[in-house]
Amino acid sequence: MLVSNILFIVAGLLLGLAFQGGMLLFLIPIAGVAAALGYMNLPRVPGGKTASIPVITRVAQATGISPAISPDVRNSIKDASTEYNEPTSTLRVNQFWARTNADVNKATNDVLQGLKRVIPNAYSVIVFSPLENVREWAIREYCSDPNAQVATDVRITENSGLISQLFRPEVNRLLEGDLMGGKSLLYYIDNPMIKSLVAVPMLDREKNRIGAIVVDSLYPNAFSQSTAQALTYIASALYMLSFKSVVSTKNYIAQQQFSVLYGYQHKFFQTMSVKDIYRQIFQYVKENIPFDRMMILALDRQNPEDSHKEREGHVVCCDGIDSEQFANKKFTLSDKGLAVLALFRNRPVARNFSSGMGGQYVPRIDDKEKRNMDFRQLFVMPVSSDKNATLAELAICLESRSSNRYSEHEMELLKAFAGVAGFAYVRACQFEQGKDLASRDGLTGLINHRTLHESLRTEKIRANRQQYNIGVLMMDIDHFKSVNDTYGHPIGDVVIKGIAGAISGEIRKEIDVVARYGGEEFVVGLIDTTPEGMIETAERIRHAVMDLEFDVHQASPLRVTVSIGAFLVKPDFHDMKKAVNNADQALYKAKESGRNQVIQYTDLTAEHVVVEKGA
Repeated sequence: MLVSNILFIVAGLLLGLAFQGGMLLFLIPIAGVAAALGYMNLPRVPGGKTASIPVITRVAQATGISPAISPDVRNSIKDASTEYNEPTSTLRVNQFWARTNADVNKATNDVLQGLKRVIPNAYSVIVFSPLENVREWAIREYCSDPNAQVATDVRITENSGLISQLFRPEVNRLLEGDLMGGKSLLYYIDNPMIKSLVAVPMLDREKNRIGAIVVDSLYPNAFSQSTAQALTYIASALYMLSFKSVVSTKNYIAQQQFSVLYGYQHKFFQTMSVKDIYRQIFQYVKENIPFDRMMILALDRQNPEDSHKEREGHVVCCDGIDSEQFANKKFTLSDKGLAVLALFRNRPVARNFSSGMGGQYVPRIDDKEKRNMDFRQLFVMPVSSDKNATLAELAICLESRSSNRYSEHEMELLKAFAGVAGFAYVRACQFEQGKDLASRDGLTGLINHRTLHESLRTEKIRANRQQYNIGVLMMDIDHFKSVNDTYGHPIGDVVIKGIAGAISGEIRKEIDVVARYGGEEFVVGLIDTTPEGMIETAERIRHAVMDLEFDVHQASPLRVTVSIGAFLVKPDFHDMKKAVNNADQALYKAKESGRNQVIQYTDLTAEHVVVEKGA
């Protein structure tokens, strides 16, 4: 025989002795302890795993009917209700709570079976527990005579029959010995001739009424004050059983959630990509935290030379209601939104809009966004590797249409996650910055000579697959040596940066390739272009450079020009290094022919064709 069964039998025997009254009443607390120990020794799932929850067979009720409405054990415990948004997380958590409810129901049923046997002339013994509203009770478990027909779908509310008197704070027990006066008992279908009833409320730690134990009988004056006192002890023990079960389950769920967090820590440090960090943050929140709208905000990287400028950022991920209006939305730290405020202060921001707002909308990013008044709670967690940093680089913004949806536990869980994500994000940024230093020109931010050839080889593979052309432009600043000799190298650097910006402004940033090839030379790769498109772009660049003015602290600003050589790489041409050399030869011809012009190199005629010569 299982230890738990032995303990339950001992508890029943002790209760039986206690109901004899007198000095034996002291046995009731001991019986409660035995019942609790019996519950704690119930068989568990091996290893604590919940992937397959065994079905717990209920002891057959006298009527063969199970309660149609099943109160959740969490409803008996204040602040224990939790929602989970993502299906896999919901399934996992629901398995934990299903097991807890099954265990509590089994232990409660065993206690009721014992009470039914030891209380003389008991017809039915019933435990009521609250539904989602604590002012509405339903049957959790019952044990009754084989002839009884219990209305398992009954709901007890205030002013709904005799049992509803237990909602009143001044009523500590019901003890009726003669019910022939017709007092209503709603929990029966067949209205048996109940003549006696004893009932006590179930109280939580704050003395709130969260259910009741009811025992009735077909005999008059079947119960005494001692019976009512004994039920009070039992009610206290059953509440403590529920309370400990809820606390234990919540702790186990928290343990599992932090285990998931530990798994993400491994994922974070297996990647060096900032975009992967964004994706993993999004995935974690989606799987573990409830929301109706979620955004991830990131500050853009800032060039040290632009440290005097205001920091800017954008929304890197968004999901949920009205998410399309926030996708890639840009902002500055001077914007007044609550999410931006969390970044600016590097502090969590929590707001509840359920009451007292007078219809006023508080922006999340800025005043231009669409105003949705359905949201009732907002929580923003900054993501930073240093909690004392002036700014956070990232922030997770969660919104819900339910008030008080985010509990302290969820906020602490997200805080722990944000700390891990912050370190991973800084690490990924440093790695990518190191790659940029190795692959980009420090002055202009453009890719360098080596990276250009890698990019052109990659683009050529794609072009061969899809059969399109690549235009290669090689350009050089005219008379740049005289600029350095006349105005100095600092002005020369300003000129190079200005021209790099002009070139970048005339190409497709997400498609084409631009590099500082060396010194005052630049190379552009125009992806999927035509001969006409290549020359048109080259001319736009040439004119954009001609329009630049550089302040050299003299009466007239400095103006410069560029010479450009062009070569069209068709699908049957495969040597990209030779393509750059061909463009270089065309550039040499442009220089030789008077500068400030575009010349195209063609393999077909082995001639250098002058496209246009500027003034």
